Amino acid sequence: MDIAGSIADSARPYSHLATNYDATVGFPFFLKTRGAFEELVRRYGISFRTAADIGCGTGLFARYLNRSWGVPVIGVDQSQDMLRVASRNCRGLRVCLLKQDIRSLRLPNPVDLITCNFDTLNHLVGDGDLLRTFRNVHENLRPGGYFIFDMVMQCQPPGRPRRFVQRFHIARRIVLQHVRWEPTRKIISIVVSIRSPERRRPIVEVHRERAYSAREIGDALHEAGFLIRGIHEAGTLGMAKQCSPRIIVVARKKVFERKGRSRGLD
Repeated sequence: MDIAGSIADSARPYSHLATNYDATVGFPFFLKTRGAFEELVRRYGISFRTAADIGCGTGLFARYLNRSWGVPVIGVDQSQDMLRVASRNCRGLRVCLLKQDIRSLRLPNPVDLITCNFDTLNHLVGDGDLLRTFRNVHENLRPGGYFIFDMVMQCQPPGRPRRFVQRFHIARRIVLQHVRWEPTRKIISIVVSIRSPERRRPIVEVHRERAYSAREIGDALHEAGFLIRGIHEAGTLGMAKQCSPRIIVVARKKVFERKGRSRGLD
């Protein structure tokens, strides 16, 4: 496959991947995310009566929050195609789906918990995007509310770009992910090609992510007003090392006293 030639004719991100998403990476990652979430909720004694899942994609985690925890959930995503799948996955549930850019997040009302899974925050590639998003998340949480999210870390050493390919078979389709890590730019480029017998040429989508350092993430959280309760290695849920490939962060909005002073509940 001529990747360079196909990129020029690429489709809008998630416009075609959405219908193949759960069967490729969506459902397997959801299972891991669900297990980690339940352990961290237990470990930190987190309780919530309302929740939002930002970057909700096909709605698997929003559906889980409503079904398993019995709370109303707001799912937010920028992709109309992903939300279309999410509407089917969440049909008949107390899940409200909103089309928004999370950098300008504005929920109908503040919630007790906001989750953000599967590299959603890594899709923020512009300077200042991460801080802007954290500030909006903070504003849409109730005092004492929790923000739980994962991120891919900037752990690869400097050097030449690195590449790998993932292949998925879905019915009569073949989905390929060509992943390229560019250390000097801190950018992860993902070229997705979807092949099917109905089309002579594969459908190609280009996705880009940015890897962040622990300091960038921590500084942005502190500046947004969060207390960091824990930073965990995603695979083991042990405390993250100096550089873990993927982390899960548990952060909390401070509880404000009547006199305007703030106190953390750690």
